[in-house]
Amino acid sequence: MIIHAPAKINLHLHITGRRDDGFHKLDSLVAFTNFSDEISIRENPSYRLNILNSSECPIDDNLITRAVKLLTQHFDIKPNINIDLKKSIPMGAGLGGGSSDAAAVLIALRDFWKLDAPDDLLKKFASELGSDVVACLHNKPLIMRDTGNALLPAPKFPTLYGVLVVPKTPCSTPLVYKKYMELNSGFSQNVEFPNSFDTVFSLCAFLNKHTRNDLTKAAIAINPDVGIILNKLKNLEDNLLTRLTGSGSGCYTLTATEDLAIKSSNALQKFFPDWFVKHIRIND
Repeated sequence: MIIHAPAKINLHLHITGRRDDGFHKLDSLVAFTNFSDEISIRENPSYRLNILNSSECPIDDNLITRAVKLLTQHFDIKPNINIDLKKSIPMGAGLGGGSSDAAAVLIALRDFWKLDAPDDLLKKFASELGSDVVACLHNKPLIMRDTGNALLPAPKFPTLYGVLVVPKTPCSTPLVYKKYMELNSGFSQNVEFPNSFDTVFSLCAFLNKHTRNDLTKAAIAINPDVGIILNKLKNLEDNLLTRLTGSGSGCYTLTATEDLAIKSSNALQKFFPDWFVKHIRIND
């Protein structure tokens, strides 16, 4: 069985409060891109996870392994599978690669093992694994609220095109949230979206006027490369919306067409030759 776990993009991210247990509450419109990690699953005498092309991705404390354990312990079965993970999504970039991997594995193993696991059970497991994992189960635009486990329908919007840039220097999510609190940035409100946007221009105009990523200043303080990228993206002639995604170091800009995204991607690759630069499609 071969499956794909797509990268996630936060089109906005508001921090709306902090719970008594220390977890932050958020409001975020998330969507998924056309590039992904590839995961293959086959039978094996015992459990094994192979990460094929990344020395940075942990094996022992991997979300895939934790997802497998939740399923096998609940259904009292042995994890006799081999999983090969081919990483394409940069780590520490705010693209939800680990969360998407875990969600994809939960769905795939339900079919692979023919388990009687309704969607609500998978959602329960996903919520135990991390705030982004529940949204990644759906693999479509959604609004995340509370700690990320409360999901609402997203407004309809057309296919989006843009460019993603990720430096070699990742951002640590705990450090970014800690810095956010140190900066005493306060909390934002939930966003009330219209039901739909007819064009990328109307969507970006709304997002620019009413939303932001509240973790941007904190991420720049932790990793100055984020500020360098954002400044470069904002100065692109075809920029419609420039944002940090999530709490990582990945930044993106949206353009009016795919051709413009490719053009900007080529220019940015020359400017950032050693960094991850990719033109992307969202909401495909």
